[in-house]
Amino acid sequence: MPLIVAEGLVKTYRKAMRTVEVLRGADIVLDPGEAVAVIGPSGAGKSTLLNLLGGLDRPDEGTIHHEDRRLPTRSLAELTAWRREVVGFVFQYHFLLPDFTARENLLLPVRLRRDPNGQDRERAMELLERMGLTDRADHRPGELSGGEQQRVAVARAFMNRPRVVLADEPFGNLDRRKSAELSDLLFSLRDREGVALVIVTHDPDLAARADRILDLRDGRLEPVARTNGAL
Repeated sequence: MPLIVAEGLVKTYRKAMRTVEVLRGADIVLDPGEAVAVIGPSGAGKSTLLNLLGGLDRPDEGTIHHEDRRLPTRSLAELTAWRREVVGFVFQYHFLLPDFTARENLLLPVRLRRDPNGQDRERAMELLERMGLTDRADHRPGELSGGEQQRVAVARAFMNRPRVVLADEPFGNLDRRKSAELSDLLFSLRDREGVALVIVTHDPDLAARADRILDLRDGRLEPVARTNGAL
């Protein structure tokens, strides 16, 4: 069974005195454990697509199903609970809370549940170790480099053992070397945990690592043909 099936997504925004139709019937099917890269020009609606798939926004038209459940008809509370259990997010900017340590930032997604056996704390340290940040666990974001901050953000996205991680230009603020290093870590976690990925990116090297590449243009998604793994 596909993990996510989105059909006929339409989304429009009002800007000044005009209406901008960003998505015009976009379709996407995501299988469990699959990595899909979404490319396209700036302003094409790639971030909007991720927001819809992650339940952060609702389409004007179209349907989104997670397995056998239709997302847009859920209440706000149900969508929030679903995101907490099923989806992890990585954004271009890390959005770490500055007054919390790296470990505490990872624990934020699970702060509402009791953890008498300390399993969440063990999970946080395990992820920080995978990110090469064991010795930075008690450092606040301001004490970390940009690359380290984004590593914490990636680790946080996996904290709840999600089924899918949605990444919006996750390494756009990093230099080429750091971007490649973090890309290795992201796909290593994906393989280890069997998580599906949807990655919005302008980086052809990152896109080429995905199982499939979709091009978002004129409000619709089209598959990108590759030759020998290259775009």
